[in-house]
Amino acid sequence: MNYQLIVRFIKEKLNDPALYWLALIVGTAINCYGHLLVPWMRSGKNPFLLLLHELDVRPYLTTFTILITYCFPFGVALYSSVGTRYKNRRLESIADFPDRNPSPVFRATKDGKFVEVGAVTSRFFRSYNITTAHDLVGKENWQKITNKEANADRFEIDFKPEGARYLVAHAHTNSDQINVYLTRISH
Repeated sequence: MNYQLIVRFIKEKLNDPALYWLALIVGTAINCYGHLLVPWMRSGKNPFLLLLHELDVRPYLTTFTILITYCFPFGVALYSSVGTRYKNRRLESIADFPDRNPSPVFRATKDGKFVEVGAVTSRFFRSYNITTAHDLVGKENWQKITNKEANADRFEIDFKPEGARYLVAHAHTNSDQINVYLTRISH
């Protein structure tokens, strides 16, 4: 278990105002129900006077029950959020991969139009005016990539505008799109 990651998730969640709003709303609802509505339904008397009487007779217990109704939803929401995020951290990392990868990573249709491009890749494409996948890898190489039967595993390309050499790998998706991964091997 990665305790540093859990502490980071907790700190991030504690900075989320929604956590506090949830505790305030749910805690207030529980307090209204337990300290006002139930006593009113049981006795028919003014529930505010009954609450003031409880505060006078048992101040610590009444104050504690009021506070615990705010702490309980706060704790449950914090635990639930951090637990879910910790459990799904691998999926979060995979989903974030295109934006964190410094090399061009993208998904394109068979005709070379980009479907999904990470932030770093998008900046790279803008700086070299790349509008389609074959602008980057060349038309012949793109034909190899799109041809599932030929299935050119990996190959290298020279990207002259940058003066760099890249290793190109790809994988076909179920939706007739292609994930393309470039790794710079020389500059």
